[in-house]
Amino acid sequence: MRSLSGTASWRACLVMLLIALPAPAPAESALTDAELRFVTANAEFTLFHEMGHLLIAELQLPVLGREEDAADQLGLIGLFLRNNQTKDRAFYRKLVDIAEYWRLEWQRPKPAYEEVQPWDSHALDAQRFYNIACLIYGSDPDNLDWVLETTGLPAERALYCDQEFAQARHAVEWFEARLRRPPNRPIRHRISVQYDPPPAHISNGQNILQRVRESGELEAVAKLASEMFDLPRDGQLRLSGCGSPDSWYDSRNVEVVLCYERLEHFLLLSREYSPTGTEAANPAPDETRITHGQPAKESTDSVR
Repeated sequence: MRSLSGTASWRACLVMLLIALPAPAPAESALTDAELRFVTANAEFTLFHEMGHLLIAELQLPVLGREEDAADQLGLIGLFLRNNQTKDRAFYRKLVDIAEYWRLEWQRPKPAYEEVQPWDSHALDAQRFYNIACLIYGSDPDNLDWVLETTGLPAERALYCDQEFAQARHAVEWFEARLRRPPNRPIRHRISVQYDPPPAHISNGQNILQRVRESGELEAVAKLASEMFDLPRDGQLRLSGCGSPDSWYDSRNVEVVLCYERLEHFLLLSREYSPTGTEAANPAPDETRITHGQPAKESTDSVR
């Protein structure tokens, strides 16, 4: 999960996706920095979360606790290792947008069948929000007091967040050091990328498909995992229509699926809640802090 060179092209791709979507009203058609940051952050985190499931299954990583929690940690620490700029202001704003997504999911009114149940393999949306907020703050507590103010992370939890971050980062670095493919060993198996045709109900689906292809982000993530680890089987990263804004890892077919509907959901959500809903805070005192709204319907990686 070391640095990749696809972030700028991924951002450009998402700019074009937002342009492709029909604007709810003329006043909302302009793309803001906050909207772009929210979409980019959550699309990137989704990819890394699902790739975390793939690595857990294919490399037989030991997991204590729920695998979904481990995949969240792998995804977030993967972003730290990818960016390699743990004190960069824009990077931390992006991480807070990831936490903010889960707050929005937690706080929105929803029918009972959409609620995550206490027995579910996923943590409650509120728990995912606080867990991610804790890891963000714990990465540099001496300089991230603004994260406590922005997220409302209680002091009782924040006191130990540096230890939680250190544990998560140590675990990722531990398995990376032991399972990394030796440079002199040929690559035996690769993750390929498959683009399915967009479903008819996705607005400007062909344009979305074209822009995602041009970004090269899916290929970059697949290449990273293929070259970094000695995978036991070939795998696939697929962009597909799913009928709901979802994503998952299919262990039988070694396949990560990212749904067109999930990208569209992030895009629509970024417009509905920007600037007040997704404007992440910044350590600088003159920048806007987050306020919270209620998002649209979402299905959160309900199938792995």
